[in-house]
Amino acid sequence: MMTVTGSKRSALGTLSPKPWRSLRSAVRRHAGRRAAILLPAEAPSRHQYLYAENKLLARGFDLLQERFEARTVQQALAQGLFPTDIPRNRARPERRQLLAGDATVPKAPSRAERAEIEDTTTGEIRTHRVDPAARLYHENGEDKKTVVRGTKWFFASARDDGYRQRVILAVQHVAGGEYEDEAAIAVRSFARLHAQLPGAMGVVYDGAFRGVHRDTLGRRGLLVINKRHGSVKPRACVLLRPGRRRHDLGCDQGRIAERILLDDGTSHPWPVPVIRLEHREGVSKSRWYHLLRIDRRHGSHTHRVPVGITSTPADRARYDPSTGKRIPRDTERGFHRAEYLQQIPEATRAHRLVHPYRSDVESLHNQLDQSMWNKRMISHGLDRQKIFMLGFVLARNATSHQVHLERRPQGASETAVPSGV
Repeated sequence: MMTVTGSKRSALGTLSPKPWRSLRSAVRRHAGRRAAILLPAEAPSRHQYLYAENKLLARGFDLLQERFEARTVQQALAQGLFPTDIPRNRARPERRQLLAGDATVPKAPSRAERAEIEDTTTGEIRTHRVDPAARLYHENGEDKKTVVRGTKWFFASARDDGYRQRVILAVQHVAGGEYEDEAAIAVRSFARLHAQLPGAMGVVYDGAFRGVHRDTLGRRGLLVINKRHGSVKPRACVLLRPGRRRHDLGCDQGRIAERILLDDGTSHPWPVPVIRLEHREGVSKSRWYHLLRIDRRHGSHTHRVPVGITSTPADRARYDPSTGKRIPRDTERGFHRAEYLQQIPEATRAHRLVHPYRSDVESLHNQLDQSMWNKRMISHGLDRQKIFMLGFVLARNATSHQVHLERRPQGASETAVPSGV
């Protein structure tokens, strides 16, 4: 209720005798008589809630989060997300087959950064309440960095075409302020969700994902649709010599491009057409390939190039079919393949159609800001803020569950599972 009313005081103020009786009736109907008997006859006061928050909820947060994550997976499957009985088009997956994620930084409860501040005019020492969990973070990518003070939170969600039927699958605190910290938490969350959601085909993220993160998820069989980091520059990849023809292939904009010599002595990278994206699932890891069509004067031929994964000595050896010699691994060549070659290149129509699904997470961040008084976190300390964030995602998932029940066809069985803890 705090995330609906905007503050703890207003949330407790709305629990007049009649709404409190309705709440106890709902608990009795869904959780049983024993759970309803544990609730007092009158609504708790603000002091009683703060005591329970510090002594009960904060200390049992790990158990609450574990049960929440289990219920959200059930709710997502019940609402028709990540189905396993529909076609899987890896070049153009559906919205309900993808996980979307991003992180945001709600503003700290107060602007004060120190507990005691001296007035430069009068010399008076003024005391302020400082949030011990707040720190400085950078937002808006590497081009337009803005400094924000607060706590950083990662969200993973999924939805179908219905905007209000979004299911939040994970919420995690990000302790560090750099991209690597956010991306590491995101990779662990996506890997855990993929193990529980077999119908998940991939993830949609922003430029915080680098090659090492795409490599980790690609080996697990997931597509990674995100924009390349601004520091990635074109580089040479492989030189092909079919007969008398020479093809100097390099990496540009996340795909293979052929170096074309111009009349003025300069060169230009010309994108090589991709016939299809191939996925080969192994026992321990998956592999991804682009099947290219390389045009020549007397026709064209195909060439298969690995993408999305940087090979290491631990991977299976590959051999050149023309010479029979072993092809050096990417790490031996100093070539970070997952950084330069994407599964769905950025400069393609498929990427432009699928990557906008990530903007759905931005609306979730806006809902979080609107749910707080003055768009600032209303709890001090990390433990209490975790409880607030858990309440926020529970309220949104409960709304999604209710909308799903109202929009389902008449006569359908109630298979949806509410995400309450």
